Amino acid sequence: MTQEVSNSMRAPMARADKVRVLRALVSAEWAAGIFGLRLFIGCVVIATFMMGAVWMLGDGLSTMLSRGGTTFLGGDIAVTATNVPLPDEIQARLDHLGEVSEVAELRSAAQAGGARVAVEVKGVDGAYPLYGRATLGSGRNIQAVLKGVGAAPAAIVEATFLARTGTRIGDSLRLGDHDFVIADTLVQEPDRLSVGRFMVGPRVIVSLDALRAAGLIQRGSIVEFRYRLRDAEYSPEDLIGAVRELRPEAGWELETPADAGDRVLRTVNRTTTFLGMVGITAFAIGIAGAWAAAKAWIRRRVRTIALYRLSGSTPGMVLALHAVIMVVASVIGLAIGLAASAAVALPLLDLITTRLHVPLASGNIFEQIATVAAILVTGLAGTGLMALSSAAEVAPGAAMRSGEAQPSANPQHAVIGSGLVAAALAAAALSLPIPILAGLVTAGLAASVGVLALAATFVAGRIARRRPRGFFGTVLRQSLENAGHTATRTVAIGVGIIGITAIVAAQNSLQQALTGELPERVPDLVLIDVQPDQVSALEARVADDPELGGLQADPFMRMTLLKVNGVPAEEALRREDKSWVIEGDRSFSWTAEPTGAELLAGTWWTEDYDGPPLASPEEDLMEAFDLKPGDTLTYSVLGRTFTSEVVNIRKEYHRTFRPEYLLMASPQPFRDAPHTWITSLQGETDTAIDGLLRDLASTHGNVTGIDIRPLVEQVRGVIDGATLASLLMAGLLVVAGAMSLAALVAADVDARRQEALVFSLVGASRREIALVRLAEAAVVGAIAAILGGLAGAAGGYIIVTEALHVSWAPSVSALFLPIVLGVIASVVAGVVGGLGAAPSGRGQMVRQLSG
Repeated sequence: MTQEVSNSMRAPMARADKVRVLRALVSAEWAAGIFGLRLFIGCVVIATFMMGAVWMLGDGLSTMLSRGGTTFLGGDIAVTATNVPLPDEIQARLDHLGEVSEVAELRSAAQAGGARVAVEVKGVDGAYPLYGRATLGSGRNIQAVLKGVGAAPAAIVEATFLARTGTRIGDSLRLGDHDFVIADTLVQEPDRLSVGRFMVGPRVIVSLDALRAAGLIQRGSIVEFRYRLRDAEYSPEDLIGAVRELRPEAGWELETPADAGDRVLRTVNRTTTFLGMVGITAFAIGIAGAWAAAKAWIRRRVRTIALYRLSGSTPGMVLALHAVIMVVASVIGLAIGLAASAAVALPLLDLITTRLHVPLASGNIFEQIATVAAILVTGLAGTGLMALSSAAEVAPGAAMRSGEAQPSANPQHAVIGSGLVAAALAAAALSLPIPILAGLVTAGLAASVGVLALAATFVAGRIARRRPRGFFGTVLRQSLENAGHTATRTVAIGVGIIGITAIVAAQNSLQQALTGELPERVPDLVLIDVQPDQVSALEARVADDPELGGLQADPFMRMTLLKVNGVPAEEALRREDKSWVIEGDRSFSWTAEPTGAELLAGTWWTEDYDGPPLASPEEDLMEAFDLKPGDTLTYSVLGRTFTSEVVNIRKEYHRTFRPEYLLMASPQPFRDAPHTWITSLQGETDTAIDGLLRDLASTHGNVTGIDIRPLVEQVRGVIDGATLASLLMAGLLVVAGAMSLAALVAADVDARRQEALVFSLVGASRREIALVRLAEAAVVGAIAAILGGLAGAAGGYIIVTEALHVSWAPSVSALFLPIVLGVIASVVAGVVGGLGAAPSGRGQMVRQLSG
């Protein structure tokens, strides 16, 4: 009994002693510093920064867009009618379902401060907004401001309107036939995302009654009437069903909160996934560099670890000691990386949400920080286990022997560590908005790493089995005999080549997509709301001015696609990425003469055709439904339903800034329907364009002129920004790859120092040693360049076609980049590894022999 008590007391004391010893060793190591892990910390910082910034930006926006559906939509359900409001009977039946708010939106021109500018006018009723809050510069309630204080009605404008016109609060602006008083500035509009189209000017909000009185809503005007419904009694499904039963065949668009901001959300999700792939690649490069840096650190400490073992430390204690040090280094790297990513992501997120009129929810940021930290900790745990495993295998006798082989990692630890890294990569892919696409890229990256390792092992083995010729061949053969070491270096270099090649190839494809369809000469001015009886006068005015030309005039209407070959459009859709063609009203026009666009199929109708309407859809419709001549389209125009035969298909010409129409028809019966015209033209000088705008203000006050010149500059700025962002990401990957290579070179120098000393003792010169190392690195660089380049090109193709949905157009630089990177990596690793390892004199040789 006494013996059992004694044993039970001795065990806790032994554990307590181990803890005290470990604490003392950690204190001693901490006093010496962890500068040996500088490269390790740097690799962790790069990986953390890239992942943290992408995850914070992407998920923050996605979460805010998905959570604020009712606010963005403006109600529990919304119905939009174009050109004509809903009949009084339908509006009355909507009123019985719940609280209704009516909003009318149109493009027009406002005169203020001696200037005439295109604006986005919004008329709101007394119930607006049903959800959310319109934030004004003064902080007042929007309804209180719109009531006004004098005879003139009030207008709320964006600050950009004041800047463009030089006006201030209290000044007047003219819309249509009425003068309005600028009463306040608009800071945030809760339902801005419901617009669903490109806004050509600053927002102006007035009361709906004042908008009607101004005469802007007239026959043929392009006006969108939105009816938002708020109800607490019906379930969402029942409410949708009740609204659909009101007028199921009407040419209106019915939206739910799930639809609100959906297009923006899809764009955000694709962009976030694309950036997430870059982040995952940076993570892989950083992990590879961290692994190499940790291995180099352990190699340099073999003598110290052996002394610990001689002093009585167990393998477990040695492993725990170095694990604690690496944990501290990892925490430092994570903290620096997350702080840097937050410093970049938060201002960008605030800027983006302000532009989108979306409220910033800071709570999401901390969720993403936790997600990124968990992914990185998992990956670093696997990396640390693989790197530290060899520390527990160091024999105590190594403290008294030089030049013995470095201890290898425990195979079980290597398997577990690899599993943790794979789990971290999988978790990163699954946390992105499009996990399937991200998973494919991640799996491709993992497969590429495996192929790199196998190829390097195979080539090294083939060279090592050849009969050596001379001293150079003998040394090279001995250098490549360690196939595992060769594979490690190939993977470390190749991962960086894969990532950088993929991003550069994707960047060039994106730039080509953005600029390829932007013509060198675009319209300078687009005029909307032109009445049919004003077209001839406008054509004469342009013809009289030799500095104006390129006039294109088309009737403009809106249509909603209902059926394709008798099948509801939602069911007939063949390509999900083209679903936007059935989301609401789309552009529609009629013409007797060919438009001049290239026909992909079919022929044009004759100019004197006077039968049932024939249809000419654009290429997007063909791709969405696999259309061909002879098919039928059923669509709604001004509340009437038509079914037309497809006789030809026109090629699309996006980004030309000219009016384009998703569907065109033969003139009858649309010629006599209420409609307006859209014209576009070019000017040789800015003076000619400005003069025409002044004349329009006095002769055709209803016509709205949209100055395309600043819009083109904005588009070019977006293109330049996207290009710069892509190059910046590629640059960060280059930095990550350089740090990984630096860690690898450091590990190689330490691993080969004793080997180089042996070569020196048998008569090899520093030049010969460097040449051998260069030849060895050339083999590694060639494998990494060829296979890494091929894998990177394949990854770039997937990113471009599946994530960005643009044409694959890699640049010449993307094809030669892997070779350049492989050569640079080979030269640096070979020269530094060779010269750094070889002793430079007898003194250094003596120190190495005694060390």
